[in-house]
Amino acid sequence: MRRIRTWFFLSCKRHVCRLSFFMILLLFPLGTFLLRNLQKDGESSIRIAVCAEPDAKRAGKGQKQTLEQEVVLALTEGQTDGLFQFYQCDSEEEVKDEVASKRAECGYVILAGLRERMDQKDFKRSIKVYSAPSTVAARLASETVFAAVIKLYDRELFCQYMEEKTGEEIQASGVIYDKWKENGSTFDFTYELTNGQGAKQEEPVELSVFPVRGVVAIYVLVIGLYGGAIGLADKKKGMFLKVPYGSRILCTLAGQAAPVCLGAVSGFAALWTGGCMGSWIYELAALFGYGMAVILFSWILSQICRREETVCCLIPFFLVGSLIFCPVFLDIRKYVPEFGIVERLFLPGYYIRLFG
Repeated sequence: MRRIRTWFFLSCKRHVCRLSFFMILLLFPLGTFLLRNLQKDGESSIRIAVCAEPDAKRAGKGQKQTLEQEVVLALTEGQTDGLFQFYQCDSEEEVKDEVASKRAECGYVILAGLRERMDQKDFKRSIKVYSAPSTVAARLASETVFAAVIKLYDRELFCQYMEEKTGEEIQASGVIYDKWKENGSTFDFTYELTNGQGAKQEEPVELSVFPVRGVVAIYVLVIGLYGGAIGLADKKKGMFLKVPYGSRILCTLAGQAAPVCLGAVSGFAALWTGGCMGSWIYELAALFGYGMAVILFSWILSQICRREETVCCLIPFFLVGSLIFCPVFLDIRKYVPEFGIVERLFLPGYYIRLFG
């Protein structure tokens, strides 16, 4: 009975490990795809809180919207696309809470009487900005807020200018301004950077922000090393005793190649879902060559170590070394060129350098 329980426990443990391994293979491309989409959403929607300070002088008089209220509406309703996502708050205290809780990168409070301040050309300290010291979003978003203020106030400024020049109020001045603004005949500046032959110079497009290729390289290497440890464990159990002696090396390599091939397929899917693909033929050839190198390296390492425990202990060494010395997140050779020699000890560096 004790032997049965021991066998059952070991069998369940082995099946759980294999199931976890295959779940990682399947979830890696999915995780890359989701991370890529989250990065796109994060890059295109920095949340910024904004509110207009209530005007006590006009409260309850039923007058039209104040300029500060129009600015808030223009920011929250007009900015549907772009880098910033403005959303309206009810009070200044709510703006503070949003920034303090990091639900918003920064916050703007448009003070009351903005139109009067603009008319009197005394518009300094008309907008309060709440921002964390660790973010630079306020400096970038301020241009968007100021642009919204000027866009709304330009029309009134034009009407005032026409009244000063003619000495009387012109009812159609606002209509004329809107007409000129829409057809672009007031001012129109076009700036184009050309390469000297009349064609626009195309800027290089960055395919990915997250280092998917570097993670794939380390992922395949770790799987290969793990396969080498499993091969030693199978050899210790006598799995290849019935295999002819001349074919044992091929069987060992085949056993180590199976998880590496699955990892390479999973990595190729991760590159595709992560938007890092160039020429798919070149990608397949590079990944195939890198996979063969990982299989050969794992087999040589297993023959040197002779024990699966030793190979497993070396996995963190190659993992951390690849992360530090290979250009996965940071190219350390730009800062310490001498580390380029150390990078040659780790296979992911060779694969990543194939793509520049």
